[in-house]
Amino acid sequence: MFGKILNFRFPSVSEAKLAASFCSEKFGSKISDYNIIGLNIFISQLGDLNVSIKFENSNALNKFETNYEDIISDLKKSLAFKENNFVGVCAYTY
Repeated sequence: MFGKILNFRFPSVSEAKLAASFCSEKFGSKISDYNIIGLNIFISQLGDLNVSIKFENSNALNKFETNYEDIISDLKKSLAFKENNFVGVCAYTY
């Protein structure tokens, strides 16, 4: 299982909540387009938003990676945040 992990840091929890709603709608609507098999969205007390997107194979992940910037472009235009993301292979899941 392959995954894309997104870490967004917002100035406030309120902005993180808005972004969580955006991510839920945007990524949720792409489940069948990109063969997403898992989507988790977490908000911290400090305004961090963590999104974990799981894919069954590398082809689905690569397709998502190619279009990632287009998918979140509206978020980048609307809110100020710091972004850190990476691709990983699932080592353990329960």
